[in-house]
Amino acid sequence: MNRKQRRQAGKAGGNTQPPQKPVAATSISDRLLGLAGKQAMPGTAALPAAFAPDPVQSLLAAEKQKRQREEEFARQSRALAANPQSIPLLRSVAQLALRLDKRAEAGAAYAGLHALLPDDPEVAHMHAVLSGSAPARPDPAYVAGLFDAFADTFDRTLTHWLEYRAPKLVADAARAALVGIKAENACDLGCGTGLLGPEIRDLCTHLSGIDLSPRMIEKARERKLYDALDVAEIVAWLQARPAKFDLLLAADVLAYFGALEDAFAAIRAALRPGGIFVATVEADALRPDGFTAGKSGRYAHGEGYIRKLTETAGPALESLALQSLARETLRQEDAKPVAGYVFVLRAA
Repeated sequence: MNRKQRRQAGKAGGNTQPPQKPVAATSISDRLLGLAGKQAMPGTAALPAAFAPDPVQSLLAAEKQKRQREEEFARQSRALAANPQSIPLLRSVAQLALRLDKRAEAGAAYAGLHALLPDDPEVAHMHAVLSGSAPARPDPAYVAGLFDAFADTFDRTLTHWLEYRAPKLVADAARAALVGIKAENACDLGCGTGLLGPEIRDLCTHLSGIDLSPRMIEKARERKLYDALDVAEIVAWLQARPAKFDLLLAADVLAYFGALEDAFAAIRAALRPGGIFVATVEADALRPDGFTAGKSGRYAHGEGYIRKLTETAGPALESLALQSLARETLRQEDAKPVAGYVFVLRAA
C-alpha cells in the first residue's frame, strides 16, 4: 500500500495493514535507566506515537528521537547548572546522558546524586558503575526496587517491543537436557512476572518461583502456574534447600549478579545428583574471561568465565560440569541484536 492509498484508507476509517511496533521504546535500558518507570522518562514525552511502516521511517524516527533528547539534555543541563542541588534535574540529566552515551556527564550527575542521596541503592549502584568501581554483585535492595517499579510494564516491554527470547531459549535447553524425563522439583530463579512459567510447566511435577521483587511475585501468582512462590534472595534461599531440586532455571537473571562463584556454589548445593541448571547471560565483548557492568547497571559475562568456573573452580563447584553452551540472540535493543549465551550445567 503506497502513501496515497494509506491516506485514503485512513479517511475511510479502514486499515488494511496490521499495527506495527511503536518506535519510542526500543531498549530495555530506556526502562532501567529511567528508574524502571518510577518517573516519566525525559526526552520521551513529546515523541510521536505513530507507527513505523518501514525500516527507513524507523531510522528517521530514531534520529528524530535522538535530536529531541540532545535538545532536552542541553536544556536540562543549563537548568542544572543554575540549580546544582536539584535532585529531579540530576536524575533527569543522568538518565538522558546515559541514553546519549555521555558517560562522563552521567557519572558527574550520579556523583551529585550520591552526595545528596547516599542511602539510595539505585543511585549508589549507578555511581559505582560509572566511576569504575562496580561491585562484584549489586545490592539486593537496588534490584528489588528496580523490578518493583518495572512490574506493571515488564511483560509488554520485553515481549512486544524487545523480542525477548530468554525464556524460550532456557526452556528449549532444559527440554533437551532432560531428554524426556520429567523433573520432580524445579525452581524458576528470579522468576519475575513468570514469563518462563508457561514454557516449563510441563517439564516438572512441582514448580517453585522466587524473586527479590514483591510486585513481580504478585504478577507471577496471577498466572496460576507455580506451586510455590517466595520473595527471597537466590543464594541464601538455595543454601537453605540442600539437594532439593532436579531442575533450576534462570532466564535473564545473572545479569544482576556480576561475580557468579557464590551463585554457582549455591546452585550446586541445591541440586540433586544428576540435576541440571539452565541459564542465560549476556555476552561480554570487553572481558571474555570475566564480567563487566554496563551503562544500564546490568552485567555481561564472557564465555571463558563461564567455562572457567566449572573447569578450575574449587571444591564447592568441582562436581558441577558444563554440559552445553551456545551463543544466541537474547533480544533486540535499539533495533540491534543483543548477543548472549544459553548454557546447561549438570551436577555429578
